[in-house]
Amino acid sequence: MSAAMFAILVILYRIYETRVEQPKKLEDEVKEALGGAKPEVESIEPVRKAALAISYAANKIVIIRDFGKKPARLYTVNDLIGIEVFVNDKVVARVLRTGPHKMLDDIAPEVHRVTIRLVFDDPSHPDYELVLWDPHDALTARAEGPRAAMETARKWFYHVEAILRRPQPREIKPVPTSPPPVPEPAKVAAVAEAPAPALPPAAPPVKSEGDVLNAPLIPYI
Repeated sequence: MSAAMFAILVILYRIYETRVEQPKKLEDEVKEALGGAKPEVESIEPVRKAALAISYAANKIVIIRDFGKKPARLYTVNDLIGIEVFVNDKVVARVLRTGPHKMLDDIAPEVHRVTIRLVFDDPSHPDYELVLWDPHDALTARAEGPRAAMETARKWFYHVEAILRRPQPREIKPVPTSPPPVPEPAKVAAVAEAPAPALPPAAPPVKSEGDVLNAPLIPYI
């Protein structure tokens, strides 16, 4: 009985962790990375310990993979190049900032696996794939089903497509100000060693004629 009760408690704890605690931690991580801004599109995948969110207002794209092991990756909207949607491991939609587009109108009658791929202008990490639905997700946390995953993929696709249709804002760089010219050391030394100009001789004091002490004595003899 004790072993059976312990096994039941372990199962209940794992269900709580995967369905409540883990998704809440991922949502808090996304919220912190966005600086409190509300994302227009967000996907939380606690089974894969991953999340993806975009906020056009905050100009941020958040990527979380291997939650708890790797830090969140941040991009700006200008770093986004395009998006691809895979259904049953085949590309059914693609939109790129430069290049051919494939609109989301050719969907397989049976959906077994749904994946989205975001493409970035980043040589180190040029893309990121997030599985929205997998056949093994039937009994996992937040299992929405293949059709719900397709609706989420549609939201991502049309949101990114709307962003890419907008022209990229030009980055205004400040005009550098030239510093004042620095005098050459030779000129500074020459100025310092030059003798000071001689002052003119002081003029003798002018004697007043009405001064009795300075008057000649002959007229009074």
